[in-house]
Amino acid sequence: MHSAHIKFFRGKAPSKVRGFTLIEMLVVVAIIGILSSVILTALGPARDKAKDARIIEQVNQVRSLAETMYNGTYDALEELPAIGDINNSNLKALADDITLQGGNLVIRKNADTGATAYIMYSQLNQKVGQDPKNLQTQYYCLESGGKSAFLTQEPQGILCQ
Repeated sequence: MHSAHIKFFRGKAPSKVRGFTLIEMLVVVAIIGILSSVILTALGPARDKAKDARIIEQVNQVRSLAETMYNGTYDALEELPAIGDINNSNLKALADDITLQGGNLVIRKNADTGATAYIMYSQLNQKVGQDPKNLQTQYYCLESGGKSAFLTQEPQGILCQ
């Protein structure tokens, strides 16, 4: 029995294995939390840009949908915001996605029947302006004639101006 004990301790003596203390672990977790909050705060504008890009893409999809509905007039295109439910399922899906991204799709036509022109636009998430205290809402606007524009005022009538 004595020889087995000697074989076990031959060479180096066993060293003490030291782990991290609770305080050290808490400090590391706190530092990681602070760094992640700083990074997430810095990513806010990038998140708004991504949402705005999606809104612009969806408004362009609504324009494509409107052109497929054209049969000499835009009567089949529903005006938004709708008083009731949106009847066209494709238009509803696009409008709902724009709303989820923080926008609000508006479609206006030049007439209730025999409409030959429309305008559609949505507000965007990013604010624009030189003075950080006086930033303006930005809108993405499309006309049936093909014009598109970024505006700082909500369009009136059926022209993007």
